[in-house]
Amino acid sequence: REGFPVVGVAKPGTRHDLLLRYAPSAEIIDVDLADSESLREVIRYARPTHVYNFGAFSSAADSWSNIDEVRATNVDAVRVMLEEIARSGGAARFFQASSAHIFEGTDRSPQNEEFDLSPESPYAKSKAEALALVRQAREGQGAFAASGILYNHESPLRSENFVTRKVSMAVAKIAVGMQDVLELGDIDVARDWGWAPDYVRGMRLMMESATPRDYVLATGISHRLSFFVQKAFAAGGIRDWKSHVIARGSDRPMDSNKMVGDAASAYSRLGWRHTVDFDSIAAAMVAHDLDLIEDPDALWVDF
Repeated sequence: REGFPVVGVAKPGTRHDLLLRYAPSAEIIDVDLADSESLREVIRYARPTHVYNFGAFSSAADSWSNIDEVRATNVDAVRVMLEEIARSGGAARFFQASSAHIFEGTDRSPQNEEFDLSPESPYAKSKAEALALVRQAREGQGAFAASGILYNHESPLRSENFVTRKVSMAVAKIAVGMQDVLELGDIDVARDWGWAPDYVRGMRLMMESATPRDYVLATGISHRLSFFVQKAFAAGGIRDWKSHVIARGSDRPMDSNKMVGDAASAYSRLGWRHTVDFDSIAAAMVAHDLDLIEDPDALWVDF
């Protein structure tokens, strides 16, 4: 929040230089979320008024082979944070970044806050359990604790591990002749893709509201990955995108195309709206990756 000191927690070994270029006044402390005692210590040190938990083991596909780490990071850490807030008097407000993957086994859409959970991967199950912890703290202990059930949210700051950034980086390189082919898995997979700054604004509205609630943040519109690829190539000035793409098909244990969010509650209670359309998301990501090719130190400025 403007005018407030910020203490951030980063996984040990993570580089802080880029983060500090965007947030130079933030204090960054290396803490493994699976290390409960270190996490307790940093919360006691920071004495926060607002806690935003964005940390997670975030790959559903990789979670199958890392079940213990997933639970320690995505569930136990949330329990520790809520316990420390309660221990300090319970005044701090807590935001939990939940995930649309809690609905990944569904065959119906769209999903809202009252929709039956259907987690299947260890990642999704951990997010469902953390959601329950937040609700218990709110309803049983009176804590100001809320979960944002976030559907895919993209921006030029997306990690290269995410498919949208993989696409935008490849398009930029193809556009300037540094690369010729983009290899992908299943380009028919569909997602509810939104603009990350919109979702951050939604999180802040949740934390500044009078009453804590869980909210779905989503666009309510599903697009196939192939459509994002097409729009990204168009943004890079390349019309014949198919000649540059090799699609191998899906190798994921599961991949539901039914995850589409119903954010009506956020619309009516918070006045939240998504503001950036799908084409503009692809264009912004490609534009920044083109900037990075020209200047590797270029910073992205939200348009």
